[in-house]
Amino acid sequence: MEKRKIAIILLSTILGSSTLVFLGLFLSFLATSNMYKNQLENAYMKSFYEMVDSVNNIELDLSKVVATNDIDSQRILLSSVYENCVLGVNNINQLPIENNKLSSLNKFLNTTGGFVSTLLDENYSGNVISDSNLAQVGNIYARVKEIQYDLNMYMCSLQYDYSILDEVDFDDAGNSEFSAGLVNNESSTGQVPTLIYDGPFSDSVINKEIKGLGEVDYTREQAEEYLHDIFSGFAIYYIGETLGKFETYNFDVKGDIDLYVSVTKKGGFLLSITAFGGGENNKLSVVEGVELAQVFAKDVGIDNMYSVWQQLSGNILYVNLAPIVNKVIYYSDLIKVKVDLSLGLVVGWEGTNYAINHQDREFSSSLTILDCEKKLNDLMTVKERNFCIVPDRYVGELSAYEYICTWNDYTYYIYLDSNTGKEIDIMRVINTTNGELLQ
Repeated sequence: MEKRKIAIILLSTILGSSTLVFLGLFLSFLATSNMYKNQLENAYMKSFYEMVDSVNNIELDLSKVVATNDIDSQRILLSSVYENCVLGVNNINQLPIENNKLSSLNKFLNTTGGFVSTLLDENYSGNVISDSNLAQVGNIYARVKEIQYDLNMYMCSLQYDYSILDEVDFDDAGNSEFSAGLVNNESSTGQVPTLIYDGPFSDSVINKEIKGLGEVDYTREQAEEYLHDIFSGFAIYYIGETLGKFETYNFDVKGDIDLYVSVTKKGGFLLSITAFGGGENNKLSVVEGVELAQVFAKDVGIDNMYSVWQQLSGNILYVNLAPIVNKVIYYSDLIKVKVDLSLGLVVGWEGTNYAINHQDREFSSSLTILDCEKKLNDLMTVKERNFCIVPDRYVGELSAYEYICTWNDYTYYIYLDSNTGKEIDIMRVINTTNGELLQ
């Protein structure tokens, strides 16, 4: 009897141990399975978003192709279109969708890539796009707009925690909810904005050498006194120094809102202001906000700064200031200002471009602004002309003519070298829920 009890106990122990081992293996399997599922989900989502991004890029670049006659600009834009066609096709092929379900989009991107490739061959032979091919570009662009709208609308319809894998039937991919939703969104028309750029030449740090600061080294006490003059009525607390490309004194400036402020040791220049938060109801209008940004620049010690671009997002107004001297806009010296309209205060300042690039220089030209204008595409309607100094695409600066043009419902900023007539840059205004942006 005792032996039987011992046997039962041993058997129970063995079975219990086996259960624990099995449970451990099962849990390990689940963890591994979930890990692979997450990796696969991330890969599918990455391919989907990159495919949509490629279509967005194709739309933007094709709209610029229509607007330019410059052979080098056409080459850059066409190369970008071709690369995005290839990327789009590659990402489509990575999605868990039957090939025939997206055959029209796949074919369209392949055909567009092939057509653009022939245009590039002509370009490298020294020929600009012919009128007949330009008309074909316009037709392709109209189709891209339809596809872009549908894809972006479908992407916006997906919930935050959406899972492609949860909607895919690997036994019958044709009935998968994900592929069905993607396929059903291929044909309507409309417009979708793309948030990319925040004003002309907003990232124009072009010189490695810092040219915009004075030679005098400021002490911490001088920097603090300088801030007291700018932020009258605010409490100012020194919090330390920063070493690097710019050596700065850093301060907490406390008033209606807490500001983190940096002043350069060299020249005592207000390099940056950072703040978070703000009020709700606006005290200032957009016009008053722009004026506040311009007056603030004078308080900082910089004259002749005027708004060259602005964007409203909720209660925050972003203003790009540039020096305008003798009717010449110095885009290389751009300063970005952030105004909280609810508080009526400047709560952001980015002066790196000015600190690095600012120096005395003169506008030069061998061609008149009207002579250069003849090089613009005939489709463009010129609304405004300006003289400016702009960053070169590669290094240094160039004197240029700025033409603000329209075509259909689009607005373009086109820059031509005032000495050679060569196109330096072309940007398009993009309407967004947060105002107008440039890319």
